[in-house]
Amino acid sequence: MAPGNFAGRNLIRSTFGTVFSFHSKRIEHVFVLGKTENVTLQQEIEHESKRYMDIIQGNFIDSYRNLTYKLVFSLFWVNNFCNHAKYVIKMDDDIIINIPLIVPYLAEKLKAGQTSNVLECKTITENIPVRNRNNKWFITPEEYPFTKFLPYCAGHSSIMSIDVVRKMYRASKNVPYLWLEDVYGSGFLSLLLKINMFMPKFYFEPVISSLYNKPCSLFYLNILKNDTNSLEMWNTIRKYENRLNCLISF
Repeated sequence: MAPGNFAGRNLIRSTFGTVFSFHSKRIEHVFVLGKTENVTLQQEIEHESKRYMDIIQGNFIDSYRNLTYKLVFSLFWVNNFCNHAKYVIKMDDDIIINIPLIVPYLAEKLKAGQTSNVLECKTITENIPVRNRNNKWFITPEEYPFTKFLPYCAGHSSIMSIDVVRKMYRASKNVPYLWLEDVYGSGFLSLLLKINMFMPKFYFEPVISSLYNKPCSLFYLNILKNDTNSLEMWNTIRKYENRLNCLISF
């Protein structure tokens, strides 16, 4: 979440961020920010933080090329302050979580003893470095000399068991920095740790095509970043909350 995206944080606080317990499972929501050099903006963030107590801010400038710092900072924070968590969801601000589905899904994993080496996401297996200097994702051969990326998780969301968070944080101290956060985190770190990525068939759907359908995916991606669509999607999720009957395999 970008430091200046107050509206985005309030949108989450008014949708799935209103749910702190579901089926007796406790849920914590935390916004991870970097620093801003804008003094006025920083003061507003500090005021917001005091009001809601849900913001953590790392000691690095918040920018696209610093997303890996934000990832490692998130791993550090969870590792130190969420000792009793079983699972951690890392997500971008354009994701809506289907809480009525994901909590029972993770509860079944817990019941089945699947509490370690869990890394679930949209897996990217065939991707190559962008060498066009005008592209947002341009990466030099010096930064990444290979012709193909390792398999990695798409950056918009992932589910991790707490041991994966801890192992990734420890491993980050020994893995050279790469600004492509998704390639670094779930590519480099998971390879080093020999953690296998897995994508359930019902992992995610686009919001735009799912606004009024029965919500049988764990996550919904608001590609258009339209606040109205996020609200409509959350209303659909709440509408089906007490009669959700999705044929999914745990």
